[in-house]
Amino acid sequence: MRTSNRFLLALPLLWLAHPAGAQQAPPPVTPAVATPATVVAAPVLSPAAVRGKVVYERFCVSCHGDLGNGAGEFAEHIAVKPRDYRQGTFKWRSTPSGALPLDSDLEKTIRDGVYGTYMPSWFAIGKRNRTDVIAYIKTFSTRWTTEKPPEPITIPPEPEYTEASVTRGRALYEKNNCAQCHGLGALGDGPSAHELKDDWGNAIVPYDLTLGHIKCGNTGQDIYRVFITGLNGTPM
Repeated sequence: MRTSNRFLLALPLLWLAHPAGAQQAPPPVTPAVATPATVVAAPVLSPAAVRGKVVYERFCVSCHGDLGNGAGEFAEHIAVKPRDYRQGTFKWRSTPSGALPLDSDLEKTIRDGVYGTYMPSWFAIGKRNRTDVIAYIKTFSTRWTTEKPPEPITIPPEPEYTEASVTRGRALYEKNNCAQCHGLGALGDGPSAHELKDDWGNAIVPYDLTLGHIKCGNTGQDIYRVFITGLNGTPM
């Protein structure tokens, strides 16, 4: 049977008229509204800190890290671990335990280094660079914006070195149980020596006091200062 041409021409109209066959127009698309990104303003650095950032990136970042977190690319290979500056906690201070150090304390550590560790002396970079890098180091912790270092402790005159003073010192060494960490022979091999950790969970061993040099400096004042202030961030 031949289909009439008139019927074929009517098929498209029938198809569009039939509800099941009608093609619904797609719903209008609402243009997406872009949400503006939240921009966190970078802290404004002082001119000294701007210069200090350059010094830090050249000499300090491989150990102390871009973020000042003590996790530079070299840090995993060394012990004692580099200091994490973000807590504002420092070992070598003339200020009381738990306090921020003076700029002069930080400058002394950078200038002299820390004997027996991978922290070298940076005497060669000059006082200006050391002062600038201290300004930059302070940007890693908010403690420097909310606290001020207190007055340094008073260090009395050093007593005369005599056989009697050595005897008194030995008695104090025993009374204060220094051998528990440093050992009877002060070799850093006391019963607790292999159990100690710093505040970041890193293993830390007591210092061998027989080496002839002390990390903080070799004068009586240097050693007295450690006894009185402790080494923040460590079990000492």
